[in-house]
Amino acid sequence: MCELLAISTAQPVHLSLSLERFARHGGAEGPHGDGWGLAWYEQGDCQLIREAAACAHSETAHWLTDRHRPSTLFLGHIRHATQGEVALRNTQPFLREAGGVPHSFAHNGDLNRFIFNPKRFPRGSFAPVGETDSEHAFCVLMARMAAVWQDGRPDADVRLAVVADFAARLRQLGPANFIYSDGELLFAHSDRRRQPDGELSSPGLYWLQQSICETGPIEGLDLESRADMQTAMLASVPLDDREWEPLPEGEVLMFRQGQLIERYPRLVLWQEASQMLDD
Repeated sequence: MCELLAISTAQPVHLSLSLERFARHGGAEGPHGDGWGLAWYEQGDCQLIREAAACAHSETAHWLTDRHRPSTLFLGHIRHATQGEVALRNTQPFLREAGGVPHSFAHNGDLNRFIFNPKRFPRGSFAPVGETDSEHAFCVLMARMAAVWQDGRPDADVRLAVVADFAARLRQLGPANFIYSDGELLFAHSDRRRQPDGELSSPGLYWLQQSICETGPIEGLDLESRADMQTAMLASVPLDDREWEPLPEGEVLMFRQGQLIERYPRLVLWQEASQMLDD
């Protein structure tokens, strides 16, 4: 399956070891050699670099390790193609604008054919460029987000409610791990993923929260920190031997500047509740 990475920090940082570890998941010899992408926010906009090639052997990926501008918010994705050909248009993260703000999204999982049905999942004015289920899902989310952004920046709890409802509906179509950001807030939804034993089960994402209160480089982040700095990292699998927390199935987390703002427990739709009662 695909690999997700998200980093939110209180101060701008420069990726170093995290990007290297993440790149190893995209080795050409492994199952993740079908494309990679990294998005980061700066000065009210989003920089997005993608390639339809293996990240571990990409000169561009290694160049980014030393050359990209520092940021407080990163989203990364490594692709294992299951839908759509190996091409740039099908490579994540995806980027769209709504309310004068760049929104980015990356998904890990396989959704069934219903995500392509605009009557069941309206996309509004947002059209996919490629053929993947992930991009169709993002267009559905953006149609819902555009409605709450049309009168200006909505409150955080409004955005969280939209994401939680979207996540609950997406789960009905298949594994739906995703990361999404509007440049201010970072959202992460943990579902199920194919585990090393071959079983489809949770956790779909892991989370690491740390606070740095010392001068010196942070492991995985090239930063000289002279003050307390909150850092939140999310990944499909732990990137090192620290104590990464497995996230419960169906939970949505919301972050701002490295701090967890809220954990939204699994939202159960009435269809699910009815089925539970029948069972």
